[in-house]
Amino acid sequence: MKRATAVGLGIGTVVVALGAWYLMRGRETAHDNEQKSDPWANQGSGATKPRRTDLAQPNPMGGDLPVLVDDDPAGSLRLEGQVLGDGDKPVGGAVVVLGANPPKTTKSEDDGSFAFDGLVERPYTVIARAPAGVAGPVTARLTKKTEPVILHLRPAGTVEVTVVDPSEKPVANARVELRGTDMQQGTSDAKGAATFQPVIPGYYDVMASAPGYAQSHAPTRVGEDKVQVTLALSRGGKVSGKVIDDQGAPVANARVVYSGASDWSTQGDERLDAVVSAKDGTFAFDAIAAGSWRFVARHPDHAPGTSALVTLDGATARENVEIRLPPGATVRGKVVDATGNVVASARVRVGIQNAGMVGEGPRQVYSDDRGEFIVRGVQRRPLVAIAIGEDAASDSVNVDTTGGDVNDVILKLDVTGTIAGIVVDEGGTPLEGVQVSAFPDPRAAGTSKDGMSQWRLRGFPQELTDAGGHFTLTGLAKGTYRVRATRSQHAARGRGFTGEGTAAETGTKDLRIVLPPEGSVKGKVAFADGSAVGPFTVSVGFMSQPIASTDGSFLVDGLSPDHYSLSIRGNGFAPAHAEVDVKGGQVADAGTITVEKGRTIGGRVIANGNPVPNATVYAGRQIFGNGSTSDAKLPGGGPPMAQNTRHTTTGEDGTFTMSGFGLGDVTIVAEEPNLGRSAGQRLIAGDPNENNLTITLLPFGALHGTLHSGTKPADSIIVTAQSSTANGALYSVATGPDGTYRFDRLAPDTYKVSAMVGVPMRGMKFYSKSLAVPSGQDVALDLQYDPGAVTLNVTGVPAKGGKTSFAIFFIASGSITAKTNRELGQQLAAQGQGTSAMNFVPFGKQTQFTELDPGAYTVCATALPSEVGMRDGMEYFDKYGDTLPVSCKPVTVAATPQEQTMTLEVIVPPYQGGTGSGSGSGSGSGSGSQTKLSQ
Repeated sequence: MKRATAVGLGIGTVVVALGAWYLMRGRETAHDNEQKSDPWANQGSGATKPRRTDLAQPNPMGGDLPVLVDDDPAGSLRLEGQVLGDGDKPVGGAVVVLGANPPKTTKSEDDGSFAFDGLVERPYTVIARAPAGVAGPVTARLTKKTEPVILHLRPAGTVEVTVVDPSEKPVANARVELRGTDMQQGTSDAKGAATFQPVIPGYYDVMASAPGYAQSHAPTRVGEDKVQVTLALSRGGKVSGKVIDDQGAPVANARVVYSGASDWSTQGDERLDAVVSAKDGTFAFDAIAAGSWRFVARHPDHAPGTSALVTLDGATARENVEIRLPPGATVRGKVVDATGNVVASARVRVGIQNAGMVGEGPRQVYSDDRGEFIVRGVQRRPLVAIAIGEDAASDSVNVDTTGGDVNDVILKLDVTGTIAGIVVDEGGTPLEGVQVSAFPDPRAAGTSKDGMSQWRLRGFPQELTDAGGHFTLTGLAKGTYRVRATRSQHAARGRGFTGEGTAAETGTKDLRIVLPPEGSVKGKVAFADGSAVGPFTVSVGFMSQPIASTDGSFLVDGLSPDHYSLSIRGNGFAPAHAEVDVKGGQVADAGTITVEKGRTIGGRVIANGNPVPNATVYAGRQIFGNGSTSDAKLPGGGPPMAQNTRHTTTGEDGTFTMSGFGLGDVTIVAEEPNLGRSAGQRLIAGDPNENNLTITLLPFGALHGTLHSGTKPADSIIVTAQSSTANGALYSVATGPDGTYRFDRLAPDTYKVSAMVGVPMRGMKFYSKSLAVPSGQDVALDLQYDPGAVTLNVTGVPAKGGKTSFAIFFIASGSITAKTNRELGQQLAAQGQGTSAMNFVPFGKQTQFTELDPGAYTVCATALPSEVGMRDGMEYFDKYGDTLPVSCKPVTVAATPQEQTMTLEVIVPPYQGGTGSGSGSGSGSGSGSQTKLSQ
C-alpha cells in the first residue's frame, strides 16, 4: 500500500522561516464572526470603520494570504442553508455566522433553515454553533445558481480560561475573548475563570484585558476536548502620542494599534484593539506592557504610518509618540470580461509586489455596476492587482504607485480555465455539500514558483458540490492541478485533505472523484507498566489533536482512507509513532502504543552562585524564540522541529528534571525574567553530565540595528539571531518601515545575525554577520542585503544509483566541509559574515539559487530516502536527522554569464525503519576539487 507521505524539513534556519510565516500570517487569521455589539460603537461618530479581515476557509497548503477587506457593497443575492444534527434532524435556534464584511449573524428556524440577504457574488464562509455541537467553517461560492448550504453539527470543544495577575492571584471582571475560527467574548468570575462552550475546533488567539493591565495573548489549538489556558496579566504604562500627515497636520479618526517589535506574538487587532485619534490627532493607550513596540496608524486618505521603535518599562508613561502618515495613493480602474464588457461585483485585490513573509496583506474592494473600482490609501510602491469574478479571474497586473495615483487600470477576466466534475461515494451516489479545492501541482511540468505566488494573492479556488454532486472550479490558469475533496464538516480541520488528490488539467469537464466514507483511528497510550501518560497530542500529517483523557485513550476522526503514521507527543515520554491503515467508514485500532520515558535531563539553575526557583527551562531539538523569550508562543507548538521542545519550572532549590527525549541532539536554555538567560547548551546522547547540569543565568543583553538594501531601509524583513555555540537556539524579530529591529532579551553569547529574505516555497536567502552580545549591554549591528545578479542552477544526481524523493539544498559563502547534517548546522551557525540560501525541492527538479554575487561558495545537499516524503518526513528527520549524510561541493560563481550551472552528486542514505526514538547512522563526504561552471 502506498505511504501517505509529506515533506520534511530540518535545519534551524528552516524552522525560523516556517515559524515566522506561521505566526505573522497566522495571527491575521479570520475571526469576523458574531458580535454581540459593534466594537466601535463607543468610539465617536467620526470614527472610521475598519477594514475587515476576510473570513476564509483555512488552506491545508497554507497558500492564502490574509486580506484587508473593505465593507461589502449592498447586493441582491441570498444565501440559504440548513443546520442538521444527529440523524440529519433539523436543529433550530443555532447561531449561524456568515463571513461577510461586516459579519452577519442569524439563528436557524425550527426546521433548521437560515438565510442571509443583500449579498454579492463571492465566496462566503459559514459557521454554526448550538448546544448540540458546531458546524463549519464551510466556504460556499455564492452565485445566482448557488444551492442551499448544509451544515452538519459535530462535537465541539470547550475552552476554560483563567486570568491571573503577576503574583498569580485571580483577576475578576477581566474581558476575555476567543479570536479565530469563531469569535466569542466573556468576563472572568471571582476566581478569574471564563468558560467558552461550544467552540468550533481550530486555532485561536485567546486574549484577556483588565483596567490597569496590558492585554495578554495566548495562541491555542482547540480540539473536541477541554482546553485550559492561563493568561497572566502584567502591569502597563500609559502611551500617548499624535497622528500627523506628511505636512505635520493632525489626522483625526485614524485607527492606531500596537505592534510588538521584540515579542512579535503581541500584535494588536485593527478592528478589536485599536484606539481612534481625536480631532487634534492625539491618541492614548491606557496600559502597554514593558518591551519594544511600534504603533501603527491607518486612515483611508493616507498610506499606513508607523512610529519609531519605542522601548517601555511597563510603568512609566510615555508621551509624544509620533506617527506620520505618508501620502497614500489611489488606484482606479475597471474590470471587464474577455470581450471587453464591464463586470460588476468582481473582487479586486491590490498587494505588494514580491511580498515576503511579513508585512501587510493585500487590500480588497469590489467593482461597481459600471465595472469601476477605487482602492484608496495604498502605499506608494510597486504593487500588483488582480480581479476575481464569478466564472473567471484576471492575470496579475503590475501597478506602480511610487509616483502617486494610478488610473485606468484594466483588469480583464480572461483566465477562464475550469475543472468540472462530480463527487460520488463508493457506490456511485452523488455527494452533496462536499468541499472541493484545487491547488497547482508543484511536481508537474510547467508549474512555476511565480505561479504559486500569484495564487497566494488570488486565493485557491473552492466549491461545494450541488445536490447532484457536481462542481465547477473557475478562474484557473492553464496547467496541472491536484483536486481534493472532503466532507465539509472536516474541511476546517484539514484532515479530509490528507490524500494526494486527483490530478487534472485545466479544461477537464468530467473529473470523477470517488470519495469513500471517512474513517477514524482509536488507540491508547501508556507506559510499559500500564500507567497513564497524562495529556498528549496525536499528530496526523500537519494536523495535531490534543488529547486529555485520563486513561490515555484517543480517537481521531475525519480521516480519508489511507496509510498513516501517527506521532504521539507529550511531556514525560519520548515521541512515539504508530503505523495504521484507515478504511472508509471504519475505526482502525492502533492498539496500545507503549511509550518510554526516554532520556532524562536534569540539573540546577543558578545566578550569582545561588539557586534560582521558578526559572523556566526549555529543552528540545530546536529552541525557537522571539526577541523577548525562548518561547515564540506559536499555535499548535510551532514549526515542525520546535514542536518537541519541552519546558519545566525549577523548584525552590533551583533543580529541575525533564524526561521524554529521544537520542537526537538536544539544546537546553534557562531563563528568568528578572535575572536573565543562560547561553544555549547542546547535549548529545550519552553526555555523562546531562543529569547533573549546572545552568548559569546571566543578565540579558540586547541587540538592535538597522537593515538596509542599497541605501534604503528594508521593511518587514525577518532578522534572526542564532547562537554560534548551540545552533539549536534561534530567535527572530522583524524590521519596521525604517529598517530598525530590536532584540530586548538575549543571552550573553556570540550570534550569527541574519536578514532572512524570501518565503519558504520559493527559497530563502540569508545575509549574515557575527556579533558577541555581552551581559547587561545593548549592542548595535547594522545589516545590509544587496542582491547580486547571477543565477546558479544546480542539478542533483543521486550517488551510486540511490533513490530519493526530496532534498534540502544549501549554498553558502566560503568553505563548508560538513559530512553530516549535524556538522552542517554547526558550520552554518559559525559561518559569521557571508551569504547563504536554502531551497527545498522534489529531487530530480533543478534547484535554482538566484541573486548571487561573484565569489567562492559551497553547495551542500541533504537527501531523504525514497521511502520518506510528505507527512512522515518530519518524523523521520526528527529521529535520524543529526547523522544524515551531507554532500558538499565547492563552486566559484563568476561575474558572467548571468546564468550558470553545476551538478552535485548527492548521497542518499538507506532507509531506517522502526518506530522507536533515536538517531540513525550515516556518513557522507565532500567532493574533491574546485568546480568550473559550465557556460
